[in-house]
Amino acid sequence: MRPLLDTNILIDVALARAGLHEASGAAVAWCMNNPGAGLVAAHSLATFAYLVGRAAGAAKARKFIADLAEGADIARVDNPEVKRALALPLADFEDALIAAAAEGAGATHIVTRNTADFRRSPVKAVTPEEFVRLAARH
Repeated sequence: MRPLLDTNILIDVALARAGLHEASGAAVAWCMNNPGAGLVAAHSLATFAYLVGRAAGAAKARKFIADLAEGADIARVDNPEVKRALALPLADFEDALIAAAAEGAGATHIVTRNTADFRRSPVKAVTPEEFVRLAARH
């Protein structure tokens, strides 16, 4: 298994969002316990740093990213991924970038709370709860 964690999963955990951080935390923990298996798109880190930095402080955001980088691989978002994202039939460009980064890095799943936004993604999207069930079987 090689999941790519969507930005919303990281934010759930960093901000301990009620009712969301448990399953998202389990997905992040799986990635940290399986170094090199999990992925985060490079552009997600900038969005994460901005949003978490505003909500909880830049130091907390940077510490989370530093810890994450120890266990997860960073999926590139370069010219090929941007061109692929533009060609994907996804309405939201940020979602298309996630899908293109996942595809380019060989992800098996995109772990997100917004699976409906990824219906036409080349990489299957699953909720954190679904991912935890899948991971338990592997």
